[in-house]
Amino acid sequence: MKGFKLLDSALKFEEQFKFMESLGLIALGGDTELSVEKGEAGVTYVSLKDRKAQIKFGNKHEIFKGVFMLWQNLEKNEYSVTLKASFEQNGVMVDNSRNAVLSPTTMKEQIATYAAFGLNTVFLYNEETFEVDNQPYFGYMRMGYSQAEVRELCDFAKGFGIDLIPCVQTLAHLGRIFHWRCYYPLCDMGDTILIEEEATYKLIEDIVASWRKCVDSEYINIGMDEAFHLGRGKYLDKHGLQPRFEIMCRHLERVIEICKKYGFKPMMWSDMFFHIAFGNYHNVSDDDSIDAELLAKVPKEVALVYWDYYNTDEQKYDKMFKRHLLFGNPVGFAGGAWKWSGFAPASAHSYKVTKLALKSALENGIKLAFTTAWGDNGAECSLNSVLPVIALYGEYSYFGSSPETDAQVEADVLAASGYTVEEFFALCKPNHGVTETESPYSCPAKYLLFNDVLMGLFDRHTNDSYPPFYEAVAKELGDLAKRESRISYIFDTLSKLSAVIAKKCRIGVALKSAYDAKDKEALKDIASNKLPEILRLVDEFYKAFRYQWFKENRRGGFDVQDLRIGGLIKRIKTAIDVINMYLSGEIEKIEELEINRLYFDCRPEDSTGDLNLSINMYERMATVNITSRF
Repeated sequence: MKGFKLLDSALKFEEQFKFMESLGLIALGGDTELSVEKGEAGVTYVSLKDRKAQIKFGNKHEIFKGVFMLWQNLEKNEYSVTLKASFEQNGVMVDNSRNAVLSPTTMKEQIATYAAFGLNTVFLYNEETFEVDNQPYFGYMRMGYSQAEVRELCDFAKGFGIDLIPCVQTLAHLGRIFHWRCYYPLCDMGDTILIEEEATYKLIEDIVASWRKCVDSEYINIGMDEAFHLGRGKYLDKHGLQPRFEIMCRHLERVIEICKKYGFKPMMWSDMFFHIAFGNYHNVSDDDSIDAELLAKVPKEVALVYWDYYNTDEQKYDKMFKRHLLFGNPVGFAGGAWKWSGFAPASAHSYKVTKLALKSALENGIKLAFTTAWGDNGAECSLNSVLPVIALYGEYSYFGSSPETDAQVEADVLAASGYTVEEFFALCKPNHGVTETESPYSCPAKYLLFNDVLMGLFDRHTNDSYPPFYEAVAKELGDLAKRESRISYIFDTLSKLSAVIAKKCRIGVALKSAYDAKDKEALKDIASNKLPEILRLVDEFYKAFRYQWFKENRRGGFDVQDLRIGGLIKRIKTAIDVINMYLSGEIEKIEELEINRLYFDCRPEDSTGDLNLSINMYERMATVNITSRF
């Protein structure tokens, strides 16, 4: 019988092995004897011969990497592999701050899977979705983690040899706290906190102290990225124009002291030093160099994390690593498992650029690497959809740029999910649309879903090839969803979304054409048949999407999806009513259909370029009318 029989030396890890078995990562109760022993530091030896398996581990998480690799090769009579990681810290940053907070159960499933892939670090990115002492409005009603839940996750992760690291914000990206009046005095401008105010450092200390109670890691990521409003709002009114590089460093020194007080070694995103010095981050000129006096101002007790999810040129990574190393600080790298452009991932892009980035990282002696899984503007895309990119981080640390990396990623992904890497890449297709560029920014699957039937803001960004394309994607993903797998539902969700878009993407064009031609029979068909059919498909998609969300995340945050998709449904019903009012003579014209359609991106009328757009913000795609207080 295929499976492992745990010998005495392996029984101390029985709890973890049983959890892996519950996910289908391995099986117990078989006839292959498994022993686990502590071995040489930094190296793990995995072997199988004559139904006897042995793991001599140098790092605890590699016990679970080793047993997962044994499981994949259990039908062989003999197998062996030596695991020696190039990265000392290697893992995943999970975004719990864009409405979707992973349920503790899902988080545990992810942790066990990451250990199976050979990863040893998980960052919890919780801007304010976490219980902070003395701050009752911090994350209020955002359904974040309690301190008890984080402690439970930390202990669970330790069982798999994984370090759970808090990833917080101490400068920008704090916009949600300013929803509450009690934090108004702490706002500099936009989402940026007011520095050099004691109340600000009291809040930061409460954040750091609360995390210290719940995690055992010696590390904390203090954020500080994209703080473009730093010193430009209330701070400017109070102190006048100040050198932004200097005030950022002064603030950083205060935050570092708080971290040291609670036994944390801080790391931070590095971009603001480059933005302030050069006005950009990812396209710094070859001639640009940071002044030595500025470099000297950056405190050396903080690690700088270079983040890049974009570049397809390996030389750009190499140049940026060299620039970072000039600071004299420890340097890490954060890539991306792209799931932040609406409902579908861009994992094919991420897989390609990750290889370039990690190759350069190793060549430049970088020891910290992790992939980020952001969830911009609603976190609609499942974390499971980027599984191949996450697996690649693990395998690249062991096998580098050799062909063995791709082969082992393929084996990992198939064993963990029942799907191939290429089948996962099919999940990207709803956002590719009918294009040859396959830009990771592109997200027609979102803006065509929310494109208003009457206003047709995106009608010029489709053509007659779109419906058959999305019909084919719906069928392909629907067929994949029939496979027996614990994550087949992610294929079902995007299949049903594609089915909606196939019917909806050109309905506005047909409606405007029928109206202009005064074709009342066509208008009647749209109102009586086509739009009701779209409503039915939207409802099917909604149910699949809600199932996915509730299975993976806390219910909190789905209220936004209810409002968005509920609004979509109501607008379609309004369109039906308005068309019928026009047909009955109750109204003389449909004002929205009197207006000629323009390109959304203001391109020239005779443009022949790619129709796809990089617009992920619901607030822009749903309407041109005012939805804020202004």
